[in-house]
Amino acid sequence: MPLEKGERELIAAGLKTLGILRSGAGGLSDKKLDEFHDEKVDSFSLFLEELLLWNRRTNLIGKATTREIIIRHVFDSLSVYHLLKEKNASILDVGAGAGFPSVPLAIIDRALRIAAVERRHKRAAFLQNIAVLLNLDHLEVIEADVRDISGRFDVVLARGVGELAVLYELTRKTVKEHAMIIAFKGRITEIEKEVSRLKEKTAGGKSLNLSIQRVRVPFLDEEERNIVIIETK
Repeated sequence: MPLEKGERELIAAGLKTLGILRSGAGGLSDKKLDEFHDEKVDSFSLFLEELLLWNRRTNLIGKATTREIIIRHVFDSLSVYHLLKEKNASILDVGAGAGFPSVPLAIIDRALRIAAVERRHKRAAFLQNIAVLLNLDHLEVIEADVRDISGRFDVVLARGVGELAVLYELTRKTVKEHAMIIAFKGRITEIEKEVSRLKEKTAGGKSLNLSIQRVRVPFLDEEERNIVIIETK
């Protein structure tokens, strides 16, 4: 079922608030910028329509409304784009699930090279379908457990994978030297506890640089969102 006009307008407003459309469009003329804008909104709309269709039979994302998916998942996924653009980095999305954050990032920037790893067959099939449907040839879907991945990546992204110590243990063999592991998190008080436990398991974190960055998710002002950046030395 096609998205309603208000939902498309919400997508456009969020992308504008994040400053993504203009930064991703380069030096386009106003006319070309409008075309670029419409193309991205169309792609997000098609992605969400397909997600809602699959969700009825495979429960990809629970009973969330379209508005909730746009704000809590699409916009949240894009909140890290400023760390990735113009980096020419290889990116691994761990436990990609319903495609967050890999699909929104792939839609917004075709220069990003993203591998989405998902071990559950139905979810991997959904992601493969989305990659074909939206012609995202720079998005590789890998049906596997992250512990079986042999490649080395510049950036690892993780939403809802687990505590930082668990995430680091799962992904430390998949990253290059001087790589970034970026974890999407909530309240700073909970993050600080996780950081302490990570340091306990990594000799005080001496081989890592840890930083916490507050991010703004459009239309989610009442909820605290942060990202933890783990840089390997």
